[in-house]
Amino acid sequence: MQRVEKEEFVKEFNSTLKETNFLVVAHYKGLSVAEISALRNQIKDQNANFRVAKNTLAKRAIKDTNFQMLEKFFVGPTSFAYSDDPISTSKVMIDFSKENENLKIIAGAMGEKELTVEEIEKLASLPSLEVIREKILGLLTALQSKIVFALQCSQSNVIRAINAKYNEKK
Repeated sequence: MQRVEKEEFVKEFNSTLKETNFLVVAHYKGLSVAEISALRNQIKDQNANFRVAKNTLAKRAIKDTNFQMLEKFFVGPTSFAYSDDPISTSKVMIDFSKENENLKIIAGAMGEKELTVEEIEKLASLPSLEVIREKILGLLTALQSKIVFALQCSQSNVIRAINAKYNEKK
C-alpha cells in the first residue's frame, strides 16, 4: 500500500467510525481467507461491516472517534466488525467465534462505553431488533383487540340492561 492509499484508508475509515455506534475488535490468527470471507458475508447480511487492517493504520483511524479507548487492543492480527446494530453484529461475531476457535473476540465499544467480551456475549443473547419489533406489534395488536372486545361487551351489556328495564315496565 502506497502512502497516499494509506492516508486515504485512514481518512475513510475514520469518517466511517465517526458515524458508527458499535465496534468489536477480534484477533483472527489462523483463519483462512475462505473463513474470513464467510465471516465477512455473514456480517454483511446483517448490514454491518468487517475489516482487517494494519494496527498502525487502525490506531490512526480511531483518533477523534468514540472508539479511541480500544487502541490498547490493537496488537497482533486484528480485525474489526462495526455497525449501528450492536445485537446482530455481536450475534454473528460470537456465533462465528464459537464455531471457529481462531477468531477471538477481545473487546468492543458501544457509543463511548468500552465493552468486555462478557458484555458482547450478553448483547448477542438479546433478541434481534426484528424480533423486538414483532413482539411490540403483537402487543399492540392484542391491546387493540382487547379494547374492541371490551367496547363490544359494554355496548351489549348496556343494551341488555335497557331491555331488562323496558321489559320490567310492561
